[in-house]
Amino acid sequence: MSMSMNRNAYPALSLLVASLLGLTACASRQQEPVAVAPTPVAAPEERTVTTAADVLQPPAAALRVADRVTLTGRELGTMWTFENPPLDYWRERYGFEATPAWLEKVRLASVRFGEICSASFVSPNGLVATNHHCARQCIEAVSTSERDYLTEGFYAPRREDELVCPDLFLDQLVEIQDVTQRVRAAVPAGADETRIAAATDSARQAIVAECENTTDFQCQVVSLFHGGQEMLYRYRRYAPVKLVFAPELQAGYFGGDPDNFTYPRYTLDVAFVRAYQPDGETPASTPHYFEWDADGAQEGELVFVTGNPGTTSRLFTVAQVMYERQYRHPFILRLLSGQRDILLEIARRGPEAERQVRDQLFGIENSLKAYSGQLAGLQDSMLLGRKIRWEREFRQRIEADPALRAEYGDVWGRLERIQQRKLELSPRINANNIDFLAPPHLQLAGYLVRYVRQMGLPEDQRGEAFRGENAARIENLLRNPVPVDTAQSIRVLTLRLDIARQFLPPDDPFIREAFRPGETPEQAARRLVTETRIADPAFRQELLAGGAAAVAASNDPMVRLARQMEDEFARLQPQWNEVQAAERVQNARLGRALFAAYGTQLPPDATFTLRITDGVVARYPYNGTVAPPHTSIYGLYARASEFGNEMPWTLPKAFAERRDAVDMSTPLNFVTTNDITGGNSGSPMIDREARIVGLVFDSNVEGLPYVFLYGTPESGRAVGVHSAGILEALRNVYRAEALVRELTAR
Repeated sequence: MSMSMNRNAYPALSLLVASLLGLTACASRQQEPVAVAPTPVAAPEERTVTTAADVLQPPAAALRVADRVTLTGRELGTMWTFENPPLDYWRERYGFEATPAWLEKVRLASVRFGEICSASFVSPNGLVATNHHCARQCIEAVSTSERDYLTEGFYAPRREDELVCPDLFLDQLVEIQDVTQRVRAAVPAGADETRIAAATDSARQAIVAECENTTDFQCQVVSLFHGGQEMLYRYRRYAPVKLVFAPELQAGYFGGDPDNFTYPRYTLDVAFVRAYQPDGETPASTPHYFEWDADGAQEGELVFVTGNPGTTSRLFTVAQVMYERQYRHPFILRLLSGQRDILLEIARRGPEAERQVRDQLFGIENSLKAYSGQLAGLQDSMLLGRKIRWEREFRQRIEADPALRAEYGDVWGRLERIQQRKLELSPRINANNIDFLAPPHLQLAGYLVRYVRQMGLPEDQRGEAFRGENAARIENLLRNPVPVDTAQSIRVLTLRLDIARQFLPPDDPFIREAFRPGETPEQAARRLVTETRIADPAFRQELLAGGAAAVAASNDPMVRLARQMEDEFARLQPQWNEVQAAERVQNARLGRALFAAYGTQLPPDATFTLRITDGVVARYPYNGTVAPPHTSIYGLYARASEFGNEMPWTLPKAFAERRDAVDMSTPLNFVTTNDITGGNSGSPMIDREARIVGLVFDSNVEGLPYVFLYGTPESGRAVGVHSAGILEALRNVYRAEALVRELTAR
């Protein structure tokens, strides 16, 4: 059976997984859910927290660190844009002279891999290297009921054997243009924050539309420094893209979730795809590509990483960081842990169910570990103290210049007040958003309430989901049977109610509607699901026939809850939109202040656009000893043996079969001081001659908090697959002779 057939075999499961996937997207992108937690218990040295303003104040220990710490000057990291490369810095620090020709080659050889990862051309014939975990969606898509390429691995020795990755594309950054003044000129004089945000968005959209209507490029207006600078990026898009090689999952994800974000590591997290011309028959011509260094980088060598880091928040104010530390990160962690438990339960149903959720489970476990590491950093007095000190020095620069003080001096206070407002709104808007972590019973009730209300409006006043064919699809869903797994619906609703009770005050209208006195979240969820008739299509048809009056009069517990949520969400959403607009405007002012104070000597936050970062291969203090600069294939066999060959450290089948053919002393993984974050997966790691020495696939856990402030190079590291290890595996484990010849051709 195909994947679509598998999903149809579990219709109720599909509805549940869809709701979980929507949540995953929220928890991994910039527009993430945010919420307020119960007031934390104050440490003995701190005053009692009584207001939101108090909650946003940093702890005394961090303030003491701020008074004595010395900054490095690299607190915003080293994710440099190609329009402002730090040529003098590279020359002084490494003795490296980056010529315009070198920079152009490096930029054009680097590509964005779909909407999730980074990659690079490694031959003149469209061959592209990236991570196995970046290509997983493609590998899943080309698998069949007879061949599970994710489990077995895949290799196409001939071009005609390569398989099309559905919907995958590669974007190559070819032109950059500064459009800052054009965007700013679109803002009317005297506009409030909501109108400023709307005018700015409209200007960006107009620039993109104009670019794409007059060129063959994909265009994007990139807001650097949170809107302090606006750049138009033009991309050449390559599609279709075909799968060339991927090792079996056990090699590409050796060590599984326990080893994720750790080092030493022993994984072959690599895959190769090929870009084709639009005809799908002829490989793309890619004259700008990275040659392969068969020996790779040694300790102390300079390494550059070119890739598309997703999101960092290093320009956040202390108040914004405290909001993350006290509320948003704990909220997301509770959310992700609950998702993980539900998906694990689904996976235990059998092989088909496990196959449906394994990629989502991987993503959730990855996010859970990442957010856990970030929160640990936010709770570290040293990191927070350095953040406080950096903000003090930044503000001092602004205050020392009367013109800058007049223009930007109030931005920190404004952003702090916005965080206080977010504390009031965010938990309520999340709790009352039916589309957020919606169990099937609540989802059906929400569709019913919204459909009846929307259909009472003229069509041009309805939401897009309730017009034309979209409305017909919702009506069809409501009028016909929908198989629903009651037990899983209770499980998801229990998680939702547990989160709501944790993050909302006990007198909140949502809590009063969802809970009866003394009920636990599980008890309330079970009552709501078992007492509702919303799963019965005859009941839904009855309410549809009765219209808005019938829905308003219904005492069905799930309909009542959905009604309450819809009303409250409609009330809160405009307020939340205003807060978001205000924060965007103030963030842009903060970015302009930074630009005014420091110019281009500091890099902007990550925006999932192309950056280049410098570093060196380096060991680091680890677990009371020292982590090696690279691991070897020996370690893969040793780790499997030390764990009795149990999962997730079972020796990959191909490595087990070719044990005697492998040079076990070959480096497999290695670490560098390059500045990376999510989105850098698959990024090429290159030397001074622009040769591939490895591929980024992870950060170590010590580097996870760098999303808020770049740390010292003592322990945070980028983890990569070594070019020598990749070549050894291709040649002597997988015997991919044609691929090796293409990589090593000169």
